Amino acid sequence: ENLGLDDTGVEVDERGFVKVDQTCRTTLEGVWAVGDLVATPQLAHVGFAEGITAVRDILGEHPLPVEYDKVPWCIYCHPEVAFVGPSEEAARQAGHDVVVSTHHFRGNGRALIVGEADGLVKVVAERQPDGSAGRVLGVHMVGPWVTEQLGQGYLAVNWEATAEDLAALVQPHPTLSEAFGEAAMALTGRGLHG
Repeated sequence: ENLGLDDTGVEVDERGFVKVDQTCRTTLEGVWAVGDLVATPQLAHVGFAEGITAVRDILGEHPLPVEYDKVPWCIYCHPEVAFVGPSEEAARQAGHDVVVSTHHFRGNGRALIVGEADGLVKVVAERQPDGSAGRVLGVHMVGPWVTEQLGQGYLAVNWEATAEDLAALVQPHPTLSEAFGEAAMALTGRGLHG
């Protein structure tokens, strides 16, 4: 739709999105754009992050740009779907040699208690020269309340944690989040509940 930006100096792309740089500055000095106006993932939390980036830039704080390939995605259906980072296929297409671990909720005590045992957690990690799992590239979840559980995966991907880093974390029991811990432990060859 027409944003009323004609003759303002704010450029839009062929799809009608406002063109911005990595700090959300438009092509017009002193004007920033975020959220649904720009060609980035159309997610509320991405818009919030862009807004924070823009404000910090306006304040002269030199913000880090939003890393769009590492933002969390949540789909509110039944079962829920949540992911961060590339899928196994996308990681391979990007040139990564990967190791993958999957843990099903049917092996999770809390999922059985609440009667929601359908689903899984999949962790995609770089394969090290010795064949072991290294840096976590992506975390993908389908199942009960996974949109609430993705936080660990988001931190793992964005902080470039390794499978060993994650396997060392103590997961509370019985919780649904143990499935993430189990998938990470399996990457190190030390899974508990297949």
